[in-house]
Amino acid sequence: MIQRVFFFIFLLTTLNSSGSTLNNDSIANRVFTLIYEQNLTEAEKIYTSGKDELNEFYRTFLNLDLHWWKYRTTYSKENSDKLDQLIDASILPETDTYEKKMRQIIVRSYQLRYDKKKFNIFGMLSARSDIRDLIADIEKEAPPFTGDEQKLFESYVIMYQYIENINFFANAKKSEAREKKLKRMEKFAEEDNVILNTVADFFLARMYQKIEDKPEVGLEHFKILTRKYPTNKTFAEYQAECEENI
Repeated sequence: MIQRVFFFIFLLTTLNSSGSTLNNDSIANRVFTLIYEQNLTEAEKIYTSGKDELNEFYRTFLNLDLHWWKYRTTYSKENSDKLDQLIDASILPETDTYEKKMRQIIVRSYQLRYDKKKFNIFGMLSARSDIRDLIADIEKEAPPFTGDEQKLFESYVIMYQYIENINFFANAKKSEAREKKLKRMEKFAEEDNVILNTVADFFLARMYQKIEDKPEVGLEHFKILTRKYPTNKTFAEYQAECEENI
C-alpha cells in the first residue's frame, strides 16, 4: 500500500477550470507553463497580477503548484513553512459540490506529496484516504463540466484508479481495465490543451517505465516533456533514469 502511495504522489499534478474550453494563451496556462519551465519568479509575477481573472479552482491549483515547486527546488525552511500553511488554508470546510470535491482532491494531493517529503506516513495515508473517498463520491454524480475541463477531472480519476488496481504482490500488470486507462490517457496526450497533454505525458512516461516494463515507450513521452520544458530538471532526471533501463 505504501508503494502505491509513492507512485500516486508523482502523478497528481493536474488542474481544471469552469469554462467549456481552456485556451493555451490563457493566464492559467501561461502560469502553468512557466512553473514547469521552473521560471518561478516570472510565474509568481503573472499569477499575482492575473489571479483575479482566474476562477477559484485555478487560483487554488496554481498557487499550490507554484509553492510546491518553490519548495521542491530549494527545500528551504521558509518555502516549506509557506507551503505547509497554504495547504492548511486551502482545505475546504465542506465539499457539497462536484467542483469543490475536485478542488479538495488537488489540495489533498499536494498534502500527500508534501507529507511524503517529510516522511509523514500517517499524513500520507490520511490524504490518500480522503482522495479515495472524494473520487467515490464524484463517481455517483453527473459531472457539471464538458470539454477540456471534464477531461482534466477524468485524468485524476484515471491516475488514482490505475495505481489502486496494481497488485504489487501478484502478477496483475496486464489487466484489461488498466490497458483501457492507458489508452484513454494516450488520447489525452494528443490533445492541444497544454495542461492536459502535460499531465497525460507524465503519467504515461512513469507508468510505462515503472509498471508496464516498457521503458522505450515511456522514453518517448519523456522526450516530449523535455522538449516542451527543457529547463525542468525533474523531467530531465527521469528521462535519464529511463534511458538507463533500455
